[in-house]
Amino acid sequence: MGRHWRAALWCLPACPLAAWANNAPLPDGMLGIILIFPAAILGLRLAAARLSEMSRRRKFVGRAGLFLAVLLTAAGTELALIPLLVLLAFGAYRSLQMMRCGKGIRRFGAGVAMLLFTALAIVNYFASLNYGWLSTIAVESDCVSVVSAVAGAEEKFKAATVLDANKNKIGEYGTLKQLEEQGDVLERRYLTSGRPRGYKLVLQLSDDPAVNEKQCFLYAMPTDYGEPPYWVPSLVRSLRRPARNARRSFAVDESGVIRARDLGGSRPVTRAEAEKWAPL
Repeated sequence: MGRHWRAALWCLPACPLAAWANNAPLPDGMLGIILIFPAAILGLRLAAARLSEMSRRRKFVGRAGLFLAVLLTAAGTELALIPLLVLLAFGAYRSLQMMRCGKGIRRFGAGVAMLLFTALAIVNYFASLNYGWLSTIAVESDCVSVVSAVAGAEEKFKAATVLDANKNKIGEYGTLKQLEEQGDVLERRYLTSGRPRGYKLVLQLSDDPAVNEKQCFLYAMPTDYGEPPYWVPSLVRSLRRPARNARRSFAVDESGVIRARDLGGSRPVTRAEAEKWAPL
């Protein structure tokens, strides 16, 4: 086996680390950016490209510029656009060098691979920056689905007249535990531990069965308002603003209309207050 292929095999153990860092639960696109440089070195070796010598001054300026580009990229979205263009130009330039100065058909494969790797690393970086916003949407959407499911289960529970304490043949709304015990009114997946993620459900029913026949109020408030939903090691977590958790509280009554509002924190909610919130 040639020395170039042995060098490529030595790089394989880094692939799981790169895949973990660039995907859920919290992607860090900076790893892909940093891997552009070892990918360029490996590509030049595989292509057997001989580059013309550069002066020490040009080498220093070039390396300093690339280091600054990576540093500014790590700082966040506002400062990252121009440095990312610099890194894209670097990847394209190295790709052309592989194809022009390399030997055999390997030079074309290495050049194309280098160009694709650079482009995908930059795209992945943008995706990781937007992950916090997407995470907030995912957490809140999951909560809405659970609130909707519980509200629907309450109507089924009432219609089935599972509870009729005053014997007037009109069903009453039940507690979350009673819904769970009933079994056929709410799917088991909505009752699993940890759902809705990042929220606390509160169901309010009075002690009067006659009132319970007419009223049911459920609300969900964030357990960690605005806090990062996960903590994992990150190359640039100290520089980049962390992903944010859910901010909106949700409420629903017997009308079935789900309402939402950002309360600026996590606190108990009353029926009268929630009725003023905007419906979804």
